Amino acid sequence: MKRSIIRKLAATALGLTLAASMSITSFAADLSSGVAKTSDTSVNINKTLTVKNPDLSSVDGPGMSYSYSISSVEPSAANGGTTVTDSDQHTGTVHAGPESGVTLATSSVTFPIGTAVNASTQGAKNPKTFTAATDLTKFTAPGIYRYKITETPNPADPTTVGVTDTGDRDRFLDVYIENGPTGLVVAGYTLHDRYNNKTDGFNGGSTGSGQPFTGAAEYVTKNIILEVEVGGNMGDKNNQFPFAGTVKDNGRSFYVKKGEAPKAQASDLAQGSNTGTSLSTTLAHTEKYYISGLSQVATVDYTETNNTPDAYSVSITGGTPSEASQVAQGSQKTMGVTDVTDSEHVKFTNVLDSVSPTGVAMRYGLPVILIALAAALLLMSKRQGSEQGI
Repeated sequence: MKRSIIRKLAATALGLTLAASMSITSFAADLSSGVAKTSDTSVNINKTLTVKNPDLSSVDGPGMSYSYSISSVEPSAANGGTTVTDSDQHTGTVHAGPESGVTLATSSVTFPIGTAVNASTQGAKNPKTFTAATDLTKFTAPGIYRYKITETPNPADPTTVGVTDTGDRDRFLDVYIENGPTGLVVAGYTLHDRYNNKTDGFNGGSTGSGQPFTGAAEYVTKNIILEVEVGGNMGDKNNQFPFAGTVKDNGRSFYVKKGEAPKAQASDLAQGSNTGTSLSTTLAHTEKYYISGLSQVATVDYTETNNTPDAYSVSITGGTPSEASQVAQGSQKTMGVTDVTDSEHVKFTNVLDSVSPTGVAMRYGLPVILIALAAALLLMSKRQGSEQGI
């Protein structure tokens, strides 16, 4: 009998313990939606850079950084409201947090030049994390306390380094403080924008009240393909036409390869220079040269040299400008592309047609002579007939 009662009591206690544990877990998950808690007194906040390239799996970093500051803020309708209601319809009042109640353990993230970032056609996510830490000694009572975290980009205009970032620069961190067994404890965190949209960091801004986040930081990189096409019945399709190029992209490295598109391999990497990186190659008929992983603010110039004894007619398609002209032996044809806002396929078409020394194509020479001879004979025949009175 006693054992049976003890077993029942133990089972009841275990059930209550599990129920309480589940309740606490559910409550904490509800509070901390959108952010990842690292310990009882700290929380991770993300800044994500989305990187796009149609061919490469990684590119050089854009040279963009963000710094963050935190301060107490008075709750209002302009920063998420003065009350919060959880999934169980419990409503609590939000208070301005005590000064220095939450500080930033790390206050900046950077995506530097010289460090690769992941890329993909659809856009690869590159998150960086900084941490907010709570000092419980600054709090005197349980409650919900609000802080404002402000982001400052460097450079101030991200488009100057090829990054598009139109997100709202303010986020609001609500810290939930409760009574614990031996004092105050952190029950959870929520991070949200001014419209109370939950988020895990600075990954874009809201379009309006209750709207989803848009405008995340995006780094779109481009590729250029140079190609030669040789035409005309005298064009030498085996000749390797020399090309020289200069790439300026704020010192960023990029990828180059002749014959096939590079796949972000170290052997294809060209080291960037602030004054411009010089490139050279040779291209025969239908051969291609790839310059990949350039930012939208990159500039590229490339020049073809006619290394043959003949004057080719050269036209260029793609890029800016598109033009045609004759290029004599030893002359050069320059093609400049600025503001690489889209991937370009640039083709140099070199045409050389046959030229007859007499101005008459030789394959027509014999028929022309025969016709002329027949005409002469006919004329002589008429004259003879006239003289004889025929």
